[in-house]
Amino acid sequence: MKIFHMGDWHIGKLVNGYYMTEDQGFLLEQIFQSIKEEKPDVLIIAGDIYDRSVPPIHAIELMNKSLRKIIVELKTPIIAIAGNHDSNERIGFGSEILKSSGLYLKGTLTPETEKITLKDENGEVDFYPIPYVDPVIIREFFEDKTIKNHDDAMGKIMESIKKDLDPTKRNVAIAHGYITGFGKEGFEHLTESESEKPLSIGGSEYVSIEHFKEFHYTALGHLHGPQKVGSNKARYSGSLMKYSFSEVNQNKGITIVKMDKDGEVTIEFKPLKPLRDFRIIKGNLEDLITKNNQESLNYEDYIKAELEDVGELIDPMAKLRAVYPNVMELVRVERRERLKISESKISSEQIKQKSKLDLFEQFYEDMVGEKCNPQDILIMTDIIEKCERGGD
Repeated sequence: MKIFHMGDWHIGKLVNGYYMTEDQGFLLEQIFQSIKEEKPDVLIIAGDIYDRSVPPIHAIELMNKSLRKIIVELKTPIIAIAGNHDSNERIGFGSEILKSSGLYLKGTLTPETEKITLKDENGEVDFYPIPYVDPVIIREFFEDKTIKNHDDAMGKIMESIKKDLDPTKRNVAIAHGYITGFGKEGFEHLTESESEKPLSIGGSEYVSIEHFKEFHYTALGHLHGPQKVGSNKARYSGSLMKYSFSEVNQNKGITIVKMDKDGEVTIEFKPLKPLRDFRIIKGNLEDLITKNNQESLNYEDYIKAELEDVGELIDPMAKLRAVYPNVMELVRVERRERLKISESKISSEQIKQKSKLDLFEQFYEDMVGEKCNPQDILIMTDIIEKCERGGD
């Protein structure tokens, strides 16, 4: 059986004021073409179909068009689960009707184990979709007060699933969360991205990969970097595209899983080419806005500029956007480094002992490199006094 494993499409994503819908549509067209060429038996979307529980209209329109293309025109079944960004109830709406057309949506937990059985030339493969659900809801659902965290919750769900699991068949799990193995110091940390929303505070979001050891393959979503968990039997497909500058070195694409008659899997990765990439550029302002011999670069890319200039600059963002129209972030390296040095010098006790005005003066000097002038200090004093009195 050939499986296209994807996840974290985040359709309708807004990054630094830029909607990613056009970029996502460009990538979805490549997915359609890959389905035509590869003819997979099923496409898995392992959660975070949308970027928010109530997606914007243009996101819903793009998703509707894409689902129709894949299911009706390309005649490829889709199994999709709700992720932590999705609304469980909205994802699950109409699922009983839609499954007859080959669209299997799992948005909420149900008392009975729901599996999806598909066939290839070697027989049946059972797919077990597990939507993301908060541990508090799972505790109430199973009426089990011992469920304290995500690992406990997944253990309880697996108790129910394994009662139905047929070990003589090929079995695939689909889940969304931070699933990882154990290391010497507890759960192992995988490659993470700034665009991933934490599932909980501290280590309570981690789920042991041991819960999935009976499955021939586990298709995971949530972490945006493509990576395996222990072995190729469990993998994160990664996100549809880059959604932060922490992902600039990640490759995005389709994880192609080929499963033989015994359930052994081989993995291929088919990269997707973005309409606009995420890039970090670094240097002096004048050097960055002079194209020179860099015509091979796409100046429409989403840019984070790290300026190494010393001293004041006049409207650097406008100058950068004259060359790079999609500059998202601008960082002054000199000021950032000065701030780091300043923070390392001041202890928390020293901060507590300083007045608000003292802290402002220190911050101003760290950022600008010179002392604040007396006139501006008077303005800041007035602002602080008004705030402390509860004024506007």
